[in-house]
Parts: sequence; C-alpha cells; structure tokens
Amino acid sequence: MLDHWFEKRRKPACRGGTYLVRLVDDFVGCFQYKDDADRFGGQLPERFRKFHIELAEEKTRRVMFGRFAKERLAGTGRKPETFEFLGFRHICGTDRQGNFAVIRLPRLKSCRRFLDHVKGWLKEHSHWKVRDQQQQLSAMLRGFYQYYALPHCGLKLSGIHGEVLRQWRRTLRRRSQRSKTHWSYLAKKDWFKLPTPRSLHPTL
Repeated sequence: MLDHWFEKRRKPACRGGTYLVRLVDDFVGCFQYKDDADRFGGQLPERFRKFHIELAEEKTRRVMFGRFAKERLAGTGRKPETFEFLGFRHICGTDRQGNFAVIRLPRLKSCRRFLDHVKGWLKEHSHWKVRDQQQQLSAMLRGFYQYYALPHCGLKLSGIHGEVLRQWRRTLRRRSQRSKTHWSYLAKKDWFKLPTPRSLHPTL
C-alpha cells in the first residue's frame, strides 16, 4: 500500500533525493526539496483512503530537518525542529569534529514507561532474595541498553541506571533495617551492582 506506491510512483516523480523509512505502520518520508514533500503529503491521505485506512493526523507533520536546516532557518529566530520515531527523539546536531550529525536520544515517554515497569516489578517482587532481584534487574537494564545504547545516549542511560538503583534501595528500605540500606553500605555489596551503560552501536 505504501512501499510499492512510494518506490514506483512518488520517488521517480521527485526532483531531489528521497527516502522512506518504515517499521510496521510508523514511517518517515525524507525529501531534499520542500515541494516534493508537499506533493507527497497532499497525495498521502488519498492513497490511504483507497485501502480504507485513515492517516493519524495528530501524529503526522512536516518538519525542516537535516544538514542544511539550520542555515535555512538562520535569521528567522527558529531552530530546526525535532521529531520522535521508534522510541527516539531525533535532533539536528554536530559531532565532536563539528560536522552535522543526527542526534538520537531516548524519548521521555519511553524512559518513564521503563522506569514505571521496574517500579511495578519491584513492588510485586519485594520479597525476593536480593541476588535474584539483582539478576532480574540486570536483565531488564541490559534489554533497555540493547535498544537505546546509541552514541550521545550515555547521559540518559546513566540516569536510568541511577534511578533503577534508587528504586531498588527504596524497596530494600521497606523490608530491612535502615542501617543496612545506606548508600555507603550498599556500595560495598557485590549483589547491589547493576550493569552500567556503554555504546553498543557506535557506528549508527
């Protein structure tokens, strides 16, 4: 419905470079020129209606994004917009050499959802042995890192790591003597250590 139409009809009709990135029913269309994007956006609802599908207008928008967005907006007082896709917030930025780079950070909603899941799990399993809790929390964190450990995500992931430790400590305080839940005490225990984040996808 979308991929074939884009490749066979819309892409050949565009005067500049264009790409479509899609996963299931979420997609981003990338266009070098605004008029190509406008034509695509104008024809998209009609294409969807042919297959009795409605476009989610509240989730659909056009943004100026990419290597030249900043210079094209110079003098307008505006900054390049950001957008969220597949759990990441995409930002126009620069790398360490000062060259343009797409910065992808875990979106706030995804982080909150993960932390709420950890909090709920700890509440339901507060009676577990601490080493069993450590094993499960470690597996949960590794799964989160596996998806979100991209370049530039280190601070966000470190914050998630620290918050999981704080949630675990609060759970332990409810069932143990306070003297055994001080940070100075817990920091010395090997069972209180959880995997720290590192960049798993350095080339993306």
